[in-house]
Amino acid sequence: MSLQGSHPYWESYDRVMADEFFRPYFSQGIFAKGNLLRTLEYRWMFGNNNSNLDVPAVKLDRKLSFGAALTWLPTTGEFGPRGAFGDYESHEKLATRFNLAYTYSPEERQSPIGQPAGNTTLRLSDSLNIFDTGAFANGVTVQKAHYNMASASAAMKYHGLWIQGEGYGRRLDQFVADGPLPVKEVRDFGFYVQTAKMIVPKRFELYAGTSYIFGKYNHPKEFLFGGNYYPWNTRNIRVNTQLINVDHSPVSSTFGFYIGQATGQIFSIGVTALY
Repeated sequence: MSLQGSHPYWESYDRVMADEFFRPYFSQGIFAKGNLLRTLEYRWMFGNNNSNLDVPAVKLDRKLSFGAALTWLPTTGEFGPRGAFGDYESHEKLATRFNLAYTYSPEERQSPIGQPAGNTTLRLSDSLNIFDTGAFANGVTVQKAHYNMASASAAMKYHGLWIQGEGYGRRLDQFVADGPLPVKEVRDFGFYVQTAKMIVPKRFELYAGTSYIFGKYNHPKEFLFGGNYYPWNTRNIRVNTQLINVDHSPVSSTFGFYIGQATGQIFSIGVTALY
């Protein structure tokens, strides 16, 4: 859900751990969205790869990636601006949202063996980059792999209360390596649940959440608590404070809070503004 237009209207200014671990990244390609029915939305995209960030065009292969999603809004037909997290708008009628999504991407290491991997988006549940030498077996380097990820989410908003959960299933397979591997595929599952409540309408919000990942190589988890202060009666400017208690993070955030294998407390405070 965090990649379907809701940014920056999240509870904090970056994603929770399970979302950051499983999600696809950012690509260029052909994109479309629309409505199949009044309350049923679709999205699809064909892209270059799982992530174009800092990847020169000469390192891209010619195999396209694909993603698609269906979103059902059965009660009110909307879920706030951008499908925002949290109920800043304080819905008078129960708003509900259900989503299914799937992403497929054939991935390459994007650098020669002996050099650091250029592709850093796919990690195992112990935080190792699958393209790093020795991630699966001593001295062995994976050069190619296929990424498949499915997600399902459900959420509701009512009178300033918001609850959302999302579950993930990811399969990495079709490995091409320069030596024998002990596995043919890796399957990981996980979820997060978040809830928030506007304690003072249009002004002060409290939220909490948790993430769990059930991986082949580790079982990371986190618990978090935070608050948002909106000084000028708008979603677009806020002060955010958050405390995360994380147990063996499987991911290093591109923009956010996590470092691979981090265990302990992560405290953040920041101001975000949307112009």
